[in-house]
Amino acid sequence: MSKSIRAVAVIELGDCRQTEHSHPAAKFAERNLKGQSLISRMVRRLSDSPIVEHIVISGEQLPSTILTSGIPGAVVLDLPSTHVIERLAAAADRTDADWVVFLPGNRPFVDPVLIDRLLSEAGRATDCDYVGFFSPRGGWQRMQQLGLAGEICHADALRRLRRNLDRMRCTTDNMSLSAWFQDAPGVYQMRFIPVPTELDREDLRFTIENERDWDNAKVLCDSIASDETQWQPLAEIALANTDLRA
Repeated sequence: MSKSIRAVAVIELGDCRQTEHSHPAAKFAERNLKGQSLISRMVRRLSDSPIVEHIVISGEQLPSTILTSGIPGAVVLDLPSTHVIERLAAAADRTDADWVVFLPGNRPFVDPVLIDRLLSEAGRATDCDYVGFFSPRGGWQRMQQLGLAGEICHADALRRLRRNLDRMRCTTDNMSLSAWFQDAPGVYQMRFIPVPTELDREDLRFTIENERDWDNAKVLCDSIASDETQWQPLAEIALANTDLRA
């Protein structure tokens, strides 16, 4: 039986000081898709999850437009000179959450149903530190480009990671909890569940990595209803249009 869980979703923008090495989450955060910013769109989609109780927008040196935007339903957490893991742990501490949904901020089509599937699995699990999707053919790495769901980790596991940051090799540019957990000293219990078969393709990507992705995202936004939050219509459109597939 699933136990009741307290979950916070964290939209992470990384280091927002614009450089050639800036993560796409920082580069595209302030742009608009169909009349709303990419970040506002993610917040609205996450708010459709009945399990996610809190939404936090986090990063380092966040731009003033985000700090003062007052996005409904979200709290902004700007922690300069910190590691992503430290910001995720801080979000858990401030919201008293026991599970954290990690989402880089370049995923405008995140699906609350897929998020809830991961959180429901976390609610059923015992002694589990991490829950994420994987591809039977492409492993968890393929999920990093899909961009429709995040990764789920327990707040206590984040605090353990926070204490061992000086012993980890993965850079903050990686933006992958799977990689950080596997790089960290100690043993972490990681649970992976299969992604829906229709999404198990190497040519599907819904993250915003570059300008072409941004143009494709605008096409997708124009092709679906503004209140549509599930992945099926997106996948159908992308699979029918070779120009939209990665």
